[in-house]
Amino acid sequence: DTLGRLLRRATELRILQQLHPRRPIPSVSLYADDVVLFCHPTLGDTSAVRSILQLFGRASGLNVNFSKSSATLIRGDAEDAAPALNLLGCPMVEMSITYLGIPLTLWRPTAAQLQPVVDKAAGMLPCWKAHLMNKAGHLAFVKAILAAIPIHQLLVLAPPKKTLKALEKIQRGFLWAGRAKANGGNCHVNWQRVASVTPG
Repeated sequence: DTLGRLLRRATELRILQQLHPRRPIPSVSLYADDVVLFCHPTLGDTSAVRSILQLFGRASGLNVNFSKSSATLIRGDAEDAAPALNLLGCPMVEMSITYLGIPLTLWRPTAAQLQPVVDKAAGMLPCWKAHLMNKAGHLAFVKAILAAIPIHQLLVLAPPKKTLKALEKIQRGFLWAGRAKANGGNCHVNWQRVASVTPG
């Protein structure tokens, strides 16, 4: 909160440029020890941001390690922005980057970028003793765990159909066969019907 107020005050005093010309946009996102800070890639703004972070560090004891931080240009020419970004003393990292486990990109994420989500769901299966469960147990695991794993990312991203089909394939395979893949003979009910059934 204190860091956010410092940045808002700097914007009000026109030390920092507004991120949007007509509406206020928060310039910082904090979650635990993960922080993303947005500013214009100008010498004035990056110099002000560095000074604000140093001031915040002296006041709170929470000093920023600039060598372990990174700077990413969202839009604009990299050559024009290089002097301003170099002033921060951070290594440059190109899009896409990951924040809180979510890939940040200017475009809709590809199936390749979301493959770790599919791999994570598939990686859960070997540790479960599916042969000791009945179909009700399989269904409980699908609903409680397999269907929940991708929710964090799917709330934010618009995944390609390929990713959704891969996740459904894993869920279908575990429900009917207790593994990542099930052939047609294993499936007792059409998947669309299974997915659309809700408890009364």
